[in-house]
Amino acid sequence: MSGRNKNEYAEVKFISADGMLLDVNGTSYFAAFKNFPYLYDLPVSEAYHVEYLGQGDIRWENADIDLNVEILENPSAYPKIMQSVSREAAALFGKRGGASRSARKTSASRLNGRKGGRPKKKPDTTLA
Repeated sequence: MSGRNKNEYAEVKFISADGMLLDVNGTSYFAAFKNFPYLYDLPVSEAYHVEYLGQGDIRWENADIDLNVEILENPSAYPKIMQSVSREAAALFGKRGGASRSARKTSASRLNGRKGGRPKKKPDTTLA
């Protein structure tokens, strides 16, 4: 539990298989994992380290997660597009980065070629 003064705070009351109960300035909010999947991946040791930032904003510093009470009150109004956007953005940046040409990239490619080229992939030997 933390905050700027005694009247402003954020606290995780408990965590269940379905989500976590948050208390922000005396108002309880249930953050269901289906609505907030990034909270599901949060280790329990970090889940309880939530901080109140003011104006309804709360933050898990170690996990770099920020939420506002408006989102907690009405999660359907804030769709979780973060995951699909992240995949698309990573693919786009990878495509642009792979297509770019620079003296540094050319030099690195030639040096790698002198060493025998790209290493061959090793077969997966893990047991399923």
